[in-house]
Amino acid sequence: MKITQLPSLLLASATLVWGASQADAQHHHHHHHHRPSYHIDHHNHTVRDSHGHVIGRYHHDVIHRDSTYIVPHTSGHHHGSYYVQGGSSFYIPQTASASGSHATLQPTEISFGGFSHVDDLASRLETLSNEFCLDLHYNYSHNPGFRETYTESYQVLEVAKYIHAAEHQNDRQAIQEKLQGLDQLVHHVQADVRGWSRHQHRQIGQLGILSKLDLIESTLHHLMNDVGVTATPVSGNEQAPPPAGGPEQAPPPSGFNPIQTAPPATVP
Repeated sequence: MKITQLPSLLLASATLVWGASQADAQHHHHHHHHRPSYHIDHHNHTVRDSHGHVIGRYHHDVIHRDSTYIVPHTSGHHHGSYYVQGGSSFYIPQTASASGSHATLQPTEISFGGFSHVDDLASRLETLSNEFCLDLHYNYSHNPGFRETYTESYQVLEVAKYIHAAEHQNDRQAIQEKLQGLDQLVHHVQADVRGWSRHQHRQIGQLGILSKLDLIESTLHHLMNDVGVTATPVSGNEQAPPPAGGPEQAPPPSGFNPIQTAPPATVP
């Protein structure tokens, strides 16, 4: 299976798109959140993450002010948006037609363990994790503890790839086992990279690593809900467990190419 790099997303009428800000969020020091926070401005229909980056713009007020775990629509392969409101997860299809005419928005509730959006969510997690690993590889390898943190981040990518493949084989038990504790691993990576400095070598996507991690966490939250896996309780001395065991995955190519893949964790 090929992992494609997250495409550059352009602001288009009647679709939700990523903000075109530079990836500088890593220079800001925020209190660690286990629930990504967002600012929703209903005057201009923008959604910003807790680091100030615009992650999407709507032509409708489709995301409510008290929503959390927002995963926006993109102009690439991942259409529609996910969010949590009142403790329930919802999905909204693309907000308008290609011609720009407004479409009727009918959010659908995603039931716990319904396995209704696994393919889309696993694909998003795979793409986001690959982009995050690439950003670490090119721009953060000088930070103390990089090798361990990159290895943990790459484990998230490997699990996402495994789940995407397992969904096609309808192996629900394997998917549930693989996702056990993965949210705790993501939280551990979030704590590791907070405060890291950046040496710019290659621009990967449009968001900083903290914003990328917020999107990974939000996507993982919806995926775990969809397959019926509860969040790992957060303890005071949280330790990151490795993902559940499974067949070893062949390492992806390390070269840079148009269909770019994050290099394996053993690369310095």
